[in-house]
Amino acid sequence: MSNLKELKNKIKEENRDFFFGEGNWYATSNKYFKFKRILNDDEIIIITENVRELKEDTIVLVVDNNKVVYLKNWQIKPVKAYEENIYGYAVKLNKKYFKSYSFKNEFKEFYFEKEDTFESLKELAKMQEEEDISFSIDNWGFKKLK
Repeated sequence: MSNLKELKNKIKEENRDFFFGEGNWYATSNKYFKFKRILNDDEIIIITENVRELKEDTIVLVVDNNKVVYLKNWQIKPVKAYEENIYGYAVKLNKKYFKSYSFKNEFKEFYFEKEDTFESLKELAKMQEEEDISFSIDNWGFKKLK
């Protein structure tokens, strides 16, 4: 690498390949890119705001009024699309590891008519893929949640 900027860009591309899968994303500008939501039959990426940090390093995807799916740090990236006013998280899910856990109390800031399953979230991913929105990810490391 001839300079630091090229090295940083190479690292960002390698991180995008790791998260989104090689060949599953493309840049639309210097800061924005688009990506596939359905990676294969068992892996999807959804954009959502239903992510919470329960305690330090315990991140969950809320899938029902009192149910969550636990996530690893590498399964989540903060995303934004300024023009569409979207500020959320790209969450990578695998059907094999998708298991919901119940809590005694409900999450006060959420209301679900029925529990999200991997299949219902896969349908959401299909709809989001059709919207074809470009996103920006500034921080490729894990960012503390609110």
